[in-house]
Amino acid sequence: MIEVPCGLCGRNEPEPVASDNGFRVCRCRGCGLVYVNPRPAEDELLVLYGEYHSRDGGDRDSWATLMRDVFRESAGILDAVRNGNGPGRVLDVGCGFGDFVSAMRDRGWHAEGLDPSPGVVGAATGKGLPVRLGTVQSLDPTAGQYDAVTMFYVLEHLPDPMGALRKAYDLLAPGGILLVRVPHTTPAVRMLAPFGIGASLYDAPYHLYDFSPTVLRKMMMKAGFVETRTFPGMPTRPSGFGPRTTSVFFGTLARGLYSASGGRFLLPGVSKTTVARKPD
Repeated sequence: MIEVPCGLCGRNEPEPVASDNGFRVCRCRGCGLVYVNPRPAEDELLVLYGEYHSRDGGDRDSWATLMRDVFRESAGILDAVRNGNGPGRVLDVGCGFGDFVSAMRDRGWHAEGLDPSPGVVGAATGKGLPVRLGTVQSLDPTAGQYDAVTMFYVLEHLPDPMGALRKAYDLLAPGGILLVRVPHTTPAVRMLAPFGIGASLYDAPYHLYDFSPTVLRKMMMKAGFVETRTFPGMPTRPSGFGPRTTSVFFGTLARGLYSASGGRFLLPGVSKTTVARKPD
């Protein structure tokens, strides 16, 4: 286990928020970033992530179903920002079984994937998809520039999310788009705390960070991105009637409130999509 400072401002002023699976979840008193501290060393985390997609009986089909609507919406966003220039080159970081890579290739994009789990990379390459084993920090930015980089439920797992955002910035061509999907767990944990439940939603130590929209925008701006926009994207569809019903209900509610407020209100506690651009 290692002690770490805040991943955004670098201060070492953690304020305890909750305890999950024996791990302390803290909030930085300086900038508000929520993170697990102390946490497993990076080599231990890679071992954990090697089994992540198979937890609780998860497999290729269940992950495809979970993310189906999110992927469809995100693909449409990337198509739209090309402004009629046709498909471009996209890198999906933490691509899992490669479903988004496959979807973008079907749309004519030159799509590639990257994941640290040998099992899912093997499954993806077995389908003929161009997916590599590794992390975003292992990529050489001179190897090529991308028109888009995507990270679906990835940033909260990374030991250095600020470094990952900076690396994504380097990998993008001028005017390129970064699309990030992250959970926002802390408000739900606070709401459920009086009932003695909720802390397990942090899913420590698989999740190392929890991002509010405000904090994530700060991080993206610090990495150099502009025109940052956060919105409640399409909800996920977990297996199981209860989790799926909850996700769809609150996801639909979040989208309705966002629309009714003219894009000003973001319902706390639900996952959100953030899109940002690298300056031309």
